[in-house]
Amino acid sequence: MRDRNALLFASGVLLLGLWALWETRGWPLKAWLYPRVILAPLLVLAVAEALLTLQGKDGGRREGQPAADIELESTVDPALAARRAWNAAAWIGAFLLAVVVVGFQPAVPLFVLAYLRASGERWPLALGLAVVAALGFHALFVSL
Repeated sequence: MRDRNALLFASGVLLLGLWALWETRGWPLKAWLYPRVILAPLLVLAVAEALLTLQGKDGGRREGQPAADIELESTVDPALAARRAWNAAAWIGAFLLAVVVVGFQPAVPLFVLAYLRASGERWPLALGLAVVAALGFHALFVSL
């Protein structure tokens, strides 16, 4: 039953991806770039999942064992978990505010720099990764 469901899911994702690929065929480059960049790994992973399922490989799981190695229960103090959640929400809010105030292009490297410095990274690494983020953003969303 599990194999059939996995195969149905992988096939559905594959068909949905192929449909999206077909629908974007007549679009101009700037319009179809993002959907196709997202579709490439989606299609590869859907085909891989379908092939592994057809071969009977399930990642070495035993019957009754969970599919992922994620621990859903934890001994993290609820106060610490709440503080972490608020911290993450504050960083997301700060990024959105930076986008509104200075725009996307300068906000991306500034946010990377601020986050890495606040996380304790040294200046050379933080500056280098901020430059990489700025160049990557410019290449993907301005040049292309």
